Amino acid sequence: MKIKHQQGASILEFTIVIPVLLMFILLVSEVGVIFYTMNTLTKSTQDAARYMSESKSDFNTREPIAQSLLKYGNVTSTAPPLLPNGDTLINATITDAGNHVTVVVTYQHDLIMGSALGALTGLSTGGSLGFSNTFQLGASSVMRFAQ
Repeated sequence: MKIKHQQGASILEFTIVIPVLLMFILLVSEVGVIFYTMNTLTKSTQDAARYMSESKSDFNTREPIAQSLLKYGNVTSTAPPLLPNGDTLINATITDAGNHVTVVVTYQHDLIMGSALGALTGLSTGGSLGFSNTFQLGASSVMRFAQ
């Protein structure tokens, strides 16, 4: 075949491939953000459990400070939240379980693409597969009291 008969083929191939490539790039970015969020959530949960395990006698006094560690990463609540809307979206339960302290945290993570991913999966599967635009992430940590 002659080259002049194939001039529009590369443009057509590009228009077919570029949406798939962009979706792949967005998916990789989304997974990276979820891993970052999960790592931050896990680390702050461990920090709060470690802080609470230092003294069983001051459990009630230390609990608000541990909540601050979970949400802001410091004991004074002066920094911005560690996670987007972390001051309102982080739900934490700190319990005294005898010789151990248990910290359980959940966080509602909103996807970067929002509801566009759900609409795309619904469109591509004919509506048989729905996809939420939020994920519930959780972390827990158990530590023995020092005393």
